[in-house]
Amino acid sequence: MATHAQNAWLSQRWNELFYTLMRQTRWLASISCAISLSAWGCSASDLHPGANAAGAGSLAGAGNVAGSATDTGGANEAGAAGEAPSAGSVAVVQVETVTTVQSSAGFFLSPTPEQVVPDYVERNPEGASAAAAVADERAKIDLALLFRDAEAGGVNQELDAQLMAANAAPWATVDHYFPHVEQSPALISWPLSVSSVAAADLDSSISPEWRGWQNYRGLGVRDRTRATDLHVPVATLDFEASGLSSPLLLTVEDGALTVTNRSSHAIARALLIYSHPGGVGVTAIGTLDPGERTVTILGPKEHPPETLLALARSQLTEFFAASVDSDLASAMAAAKSIPFLETQGLRLIALLNDELEPVTVSFASPLASQQRVVISHSEILKPEEEARVLEVVTDSSIDAEQALATLGRFTQAKLEFAEQSANSSVSAKATRLLSELRAR
Repeated sequence: MATHAQNAWLSQRWNELFYTLMRQTRWLASISCAISLSAWGCSASDLHPGANAAGAGSLAGAGNVAGSATDTGGANEAGAAGEAPSAGSVAVVQVETVTTVQSSAGFFLSPTPEQVVPDYVERNPEGASAAAAVADERAKIDLALLFRDAEAGGVNQELDAQLMAANAAPWATVDHYFPHVEQSPALISWPLSVSSVAAADLDSSISPEWRGWQNYRGLGVRDRTRATDLHVPVATLDFEASGLSSPLLLTVEDGALTVTNRSSHAIARALLIYSHPGGVGVTAIGTLDPGERTVTILGPKEHPPETLLALARSQLTEFFAASVDSDLASAMAAAKSIPFLETQGLRLIALLNDELEPVTVSFASPLASQQRVVISHSEILKPEEEARVLEVVTDSSIDAEQALATLGRFTQAKLEFAEQSANSSVSAKATRLLSELRAR
């Protein structure tokens, strides 16, 4: 009979092989979206999967290219037939965060986190968290759109965003969104407005995951579907996708932590982050070529927790600033402080180039510039944490709310791990707790 170590080794090798095959047929195994932003509105027929020639050539964090008019709406804005369209005055930055959660043996678990969502952000009651989603590889896609006035002349513009699945691998229902979205099986309509009206100064009751985008100092975003004058710093939505995984794999070999680049593309920089009650430590990882691996350590913690957190925030800002401007780096670090630094756990963070991004973007109307930044966030359950999860689930006095308070941000992932237990009573209890959480 195979030992646990042998099973873990076989699981790791299978994941590496599957990942390589999956990336070779990337667009057949992943979610792809097309986003069309038009000042005049657009329909499903206006969108063409291959229309993003300008955006497709840029690297995440460095892709700053002018939008192009490729459809009827763009031609109308250009003026008379044959006249070259003029660039718009709105500059757009798209920040995508791809979150995966894995057990120590490499099994993919629920990537849906528990979050403190502000009142103005809508939660879809029929979102992905309402039902168990099972897939060999799956990820949570968080999309943030930031806007700036490239001409400093004042902006008050309506932008109708449309997201379309580009292949047969469907996304799950959008979980959270601002502004309001309307979704069909093949299309998401996202009407929003941007203007030079300053975004509201969100108070400390709003989680930094939304408040942190204020550091970008961009245009205010408003929901056109509601009778409100509220302008906020960012348009956001998130959904779950199947067939996606982290390009970096973390394993433990002879007590040492080894990071392996499983993708076919070089990854310039990564961070290994370990946060626990004693503080948070950040270890920088240099360039990893395809198939390359490196041995790393978690690093000592020689300062009080509050000092370590301040140092980690500086390291996270510097990490982003190596690829984007200072305002965007500050906003990204502020918005990602809770999931990356202030949530207990072990995780790998990396910036990816456009060959590894989960979505493609095209614009029907001319824009001043377009920039994409793709963040890979791989959450790994340590064996010690898995043992603690089983102890919590075994406790007959623990209900769903207590499990959430005890297990934290990735409670659903941890309960899915417990569901795999060979102990039938533990597995049944985990299933019941999961059902209660998803029905909230």
